Amino acid sequence: MFEIRKFLLLSLFLCSQVYANCEQPKSYGLLNETTLIDDLATLSSAKMSGRKTGSIGSVNARNFLQARFKKIGVANFPQRAEYIQTFPFPNNSANNQGFNIVGWLKGNTFADQFIVVTAHYDHLGAKGRHVYYGADDNASGVATLLAIAGKISELGLAHSVIFLATDAEEQGLYGAKAFIKNLPISKNNIKLNINLDMLCEGGRKNRLYATFTRADQQLANIVKNVADIAGLCFINGHRKNQRFDRFERKINWRKSSEHAAFAKAGIPYLFVGGGVHKRYHTPKDNFENIDKEFYVSAAETAWLLLQAADAYQVLN
Repeated sequence: MFEIRKFLLLSLFLCSQVYANCEQPKSYGLLNETTLIDDLATLSSAKMSGRKTGSIGSVNARNFLQARFKKIGVANFPQRAEYIQTFPFPNNSANNQGFNIVGWLKGNTFADQFIVVTAHYDHLGAKGRHVYYGADDNASGVATLLAIAGKISELGLAHSVIFLATDAEEQGLYGAKAFIKNLPISKNNIKLNINLDMLCEGGRKNRLYATFTRADQQLANIVKNVADIAGLCFINGHRKNQRFDRFERKINWRKSSEHAAFAKAGIPYLFVGGGVHKRYHTPKDNFENIDKEFYVSAAETAWLLLQAADAYQVLN
């Protein structure tokens, strides 16, 4: 709580300087930038070969995440040995198996009340000689999840936080659905899901978006307050349906990532991410092409959102 108060005092000074800063992203050293970028580089490296569910790249990513959870000090649930939740997909098929990575850090005040931070670690893998590295989609969200876990392990928060790196998102949100179907705690004790997906690309206007549970004024206030102090353009709400011509379809952001499974279960959510871009779902979505300045600022914004949500006592 001290860290939250200290930053809010700092933000009163910063707000007048960086409010709605759309020209050049700024960061304030809130997270370990070196580790954040290193984790992103590792998750989007050739060794991970696109992290397709069931591939050797997925195994490598899974081993990396387990090691990082242990180093940070994230605890495992008794029913999730070594942080692993296995699940069949689709429709209880014995042919395909996914692996979620799940752990948690205990809250200082509301230990039995949980915020769940999610990010899918799977991507498209390789097709012939082409590797779909998935730096933005979604090594960026997973590296941010790890950075936030590291920060909480140092400072603590009032609420307990579950960290969920999901598998098989690209095939149909199967990792999130499996988590909801076999929760390690009571659903009533989950107060919020914060989902992180594609945080590296802000476009010419350096925009990051937050979409949240409809008509939830508390979440609207959280987003507005963080937008006032974020080091980039933090926008309330994705465009309702964004057309992406390469796929000849529209993207419904409320159903486009892991938060949709939480919403279906009646759990409030905040979805944080950028929009689609020319490298989306191509081999050029690689570490070399990310906007590091924007990404660091986006990761800090996700951390500020979690702090702000944690500080809202009415979550309880």
